[in-house]
Amino acid sequence: MSEGNLTVLTQSSGGNAGGGAIVDLEFGSATDLRKKLDGMKQKLNLTKEFFREVMQEGVDYGIIPGTDKPALFKAGAEGLCEFYNLAPTIPPGGKVEDKNHETGYYSVDITIRLIHRMSGSIIAEGVGHANTYESRYRWRWVSERDLPKGIDPRGLVSKERDGKYGKFVQYRIENDDMHSIWNTVLKMAKKRALVDAVLSATRSSGIFAQTQEELDAYLSGHDPDGDPEGNPVPPPPRQNRQQGAGNRNQGSTGSRAASGQGATSDKNRALELSKQMNGGNMDWNWLAERASEALGRQIQKVVQEVQANEWRTVVQYLEQYGTGPEDDTDFNFEDLPEDLR
Repeated sequence: MSEGNLTVLTQSSGGNAGGGAIVDLEFGSATDLRKKLDGMKQKLNLTKEFFREVMQEGVDYGIIPGTDKPALFKAGAEGLCEFYNLAPTIPPGGKVEDKNHETGYYSVDITIRLIHRMSGSIIAEGVGHANTYESRYRWRWVSERDLPKGIDPRGLVSKERDGKYGKFVQYRIENDDMHSIWNTVLKMAKKRALVDAVLSATRSSGIFAQTQEELDAYLSGHDPDGDPEGNPVPPPPRQNRQQGAGNRNQGSTGSRAASGQGATSDKNRALELSKQMNGGNMDWNWLAERASEALGRQIQKVVQEVQANEWRTVVQYLEQYGTGPEDDTDFNFEDLPEDLR
């Protein structure tokens, strides 16, 4: 076997028991492979540095409720696209929809292709699916007082929650207006496809396969498994890393909180998200239900009962409950060459 080659034995098409062909697969010289390896290492180190110095927890990535590992958000995926000079596109045939106007069922599969802006090369593709039968879209959780008339709560799925004034029960009912969330479902599929493509293009899937503690250690320059002597290395306080991560957006959460404006901005963001998720109308009961789920206690009057330091938690929950960060806008293809749009 020559340098850089892999010799394999393949089964012949004639199906003879001992038959086969010797095939040499050319992978390049050892020098070429070494250059490629060094280049991959440098890119991974740059990605790590980008995460540490630019990306913000809770904005670009964070813990999705119900999981214990960080996930890349749409805002973070877009930041990585900007960093690597990649443009998201939907290729021909990359959008497949299934609509039922009578029942309100809607499903969509999206393929996002990442194009390198300078060369026009295809770097990666990602796929995303969403449909109205997902639990977040198909069902609503309401208190007994908010149940539609004529519905017997004894036949409904229920769950008990701990609230500020004790335990309370919520009931699951079917969303009776599926058509109004078709656009939200479409945007969710796009977001999932974009994140899938970016994770593949930047080789950062491994970063988000770690726990929060491992990610903190990794981004802080420590080995999550310990130091060379085998001793655990605790990560530095997470707030220190966050304070240094606001370079991309000086008006973001960290600096606003330091000036006492963070709570007000988070509150405004929560109200904005609530309005977006309800077709442009402010539904205070809906927001109270989401705040109750996010904070684990019964919220009836959102403005009065949600504390200033709790609005960030409500915002994070709303961002993952529905459209996600900045998900009210589509991808911008205007700066792409005409043949790549």
